[in-house]
Amino acid sequence: MCFVVGCILSLFFFNTLVFFSTIILVVLVIVAITTKNTAKFYAIITLLVGASYPILYYHCVYSSNLSYDELQQKQVLHGVIEQIDNYQFNDRLIVKTTKIANTDLKPYALMRAQVYISRAINTQYSPKVGDTISIRAKFKPIKPRLNEGLFDRRLHNFYVGLKYKGSVSKTDDFAVLTRAAPSHITNLGSLSRYSWLYRGVLFGDTRAMPANIKSAVRNLGIAHLFAVSGLHMAIVFGFSFWLGKLALLLVSKFASHNTLRITPYFIAIAACATYLHAADYATSAIRAFIMIALVCLCLLVNRSYTSKRALLCALLLVILVNPFVLLSAGFYFSFIAVTSILVALDLTNKRRISSPLYQLAFIQLVISITLAPLTVFFFNGTSVFSVFVNLIVIPLFSFFVMPLMLCVVLVDYAFSFSTPYRWLDALLKLLIKYIERIGEHITWHYVPQISWQLIMLTIAAVLLLLYYYRSALLTLPILVFYYAHALNKEPNLTIRILDVGHGLSVIISKQGEAVLYDLGARYQDFSYFNHLVLPTLAINRLNLIKTVISHDDNDHSGGLTDLRHAGYFSTISGFEKACNINANWLENVRFKSFAAPLTAHSDNNSSCVLLITSGKFKLLLTGDIEAERENMLLSEPSIQNIDVLISPHHGSNSSSTEGFINKTQPRWVIHSVNAYNRWRLPSLAVVTRYAEYGSKQLATSRGAVKIVVTSSGYTVSYAKQQNYWFLVD
Repeated sequence: MCFVVGCILSLFFFNTLVFFSTIILVVLVIVAITTKNTAKFYAIITLLVGASYPILYYHCVYSSNLSYDELQQKQVLHGVIEQIDNYQFNDRLIVKTTKIANTDLKPYALMRAQVYISRAINTQYSPKVGDTISIRAKFKPIKPRLNEGLFDRRLHNFYVGLKYKGSVSKTDDFAVLTRAAPSHITNLGSLSRYSWLYRGVLFGDTRAMPANIKSAVRNLGIAHLFAVSGLHMAIVFGFSFWLGKLALLLVSKFASHNTLRITPYFIAIAACATYLHAADYATSAIRAFIMIALVCLCLLVNRSYTSKRALLCALLLVILVNPFVLLSAGFYFSFIAVTSILVALDLTNKRRISSPLYQLAFIQLVISITLAPLTVFFFNGTSVFSVFVNLIVIPLFSFFVMPLMLCVVLVDYAFSFSTPYRWLDALLKLLIKYIERIGEHITWHYVPQISWQLIMLTIAAVLLLLYYYRSALLTLPILVFYYAHALNKEPNLTIRILDVGHGLSVIISKQGEAVLYDLGARYQDFSYFNHLVLPTLAINRLNLIKTVISHDDNDHSGGLTDLRHAGYFSTISGFEKACNINANWLENVRFKSFAAPLTAHSDNNSSCVLLITSGKFKLLLTGDIEAERENMLLSEPSIQNIDVLISPHHGSNSSSTEGFINKTQPRWVIHSVNAYNRWRLPSLAVVTRYAEYGSKQLATSRGAVKIVVTSSGYTVSYAKQQNYWFLVD
């Protein structure tokens, strides 16, 4: 346990290695001088070893990076294709890198890259998952969007080693070095109309799952059924154990009693190991495999077995395999879910609940209540009806759907007999129909962002309340205080300039009502409005009352279709030249537009410019206006002495002229840009011009920017984010 605590300290509390090393040396000296108790001495040493282990692991596994000079030129990459995602005009390959920039990576070094390849090239070479490829392209670091309260994808990308992305054009070199051998696992369920369901249920692969089913699954709170977990591993173990036992009974006269007793365990463990490999070593699957293996070992050698010790052993081994698994949400869901199951089983014994139905209901209730805070923390919401839905769905999947799927694919694999697929498809069609239909009537309940300290307090309070109801006198007042504080509506004017890559989206809110300026871009099946704007509104419990769209460019109006589908089309009060605003949409906040003249020579210069005033505070939103339109605005006296300016045209040198800067005199300038963008925005000349006038500058390439305006002033800062020593910009 001390080793685990040390790993946690190293990852989440020591953010500079110099400080960390100093702490280690000081503690070691103090321990060596003062400690006399042997147990305490070893506990502290183990704690320090645990704190040092992630640093050593990082330098062995994660530290491979391209230099600045290497990023400026095209590089040759060799690797194995692990995943292919098909889009409208191109495909995305996830490649596990074995060689890059003339450097062979060590077998234990982890680096993955995203490679975008045009459909024409992909059709010509037809790469498949498992192929070894060679490409020559220019790479740049992957910089995930970073917005307040939303999932921090930086940690996920780091954990899986996803570091760089590049695009292959017709002028770049692309070759398939070796073809992958046909994989029976990849093709399992491919003969079914619902092959995506087979891959989702059996191996946790939900990439091909339709978007409407994904939404329904989330709303119902049954997403865990489509992620390889202990439930899946237990089903595989039980299925293979009894299958092996049945096979041995048929030849019992040729086998000894000891063989009949031992062999089914080995068959089941081998099946679980194979399944673990097929499931790509998911954390929950590793944990379940270790616990099952320990149970089997104890049974075979006639040793006593406790679930708590097995869980602690699994925890230690999982962290030894990779200490950075602590960055994965699945790690916490897996271990806390098993802990809650053990607590529930202990409570059913103490309260003498003997009915299997009542036991199942009680266990599901404890799991749902315990995991709800984690769901809120990682996914900003929860499914209110998940407790009731899972009471039906878990037994259905455990005893019918998954075993039937296993039987069908095994029959197909062993005898090339595909008829059972058609039989099972009839049941799956009915199941999907009800999931989709019920999921449409249940919505995902968003909750404001909550700190990890409150999450830990909540989980501890839940477990304590299950054992000692009187603990409510201590825990409930604390929880009520924190949650009441979190649910309070923001009293002050708050402006959020979202990180939407190369584009713009600004939310202006006060007292639970919000005005939206621009929607961000839409690329093929991905919409920033759906993935960032709507969740931000929901998490902060904001009611969108008005929408202004600066002009008809994809990076500003790409989410227009999604705005209509979400039911907010009637909120549009200004669009490009049809922009005539002079209103108090929010309390004591004035919105005034400067509509483009009919003689504007470009879409950019047609942008709806919006001035927002609250007391002495002034915010100027400029869309993509250029020098021509800036000169027209110089006659407007109200744009003088701007507090915060969203730089015109993302900081392009076609805008932000000397005259415009001199007129507005902005104290703060925010550049809404993508990291490592091809246009190199904001322009160095523009940054220099603003700096010469003393303006402070921020860029959304480093994350969303938040402005809070109070009666006494205002603050401008990046959205709250945690820095870690192992993340490299």
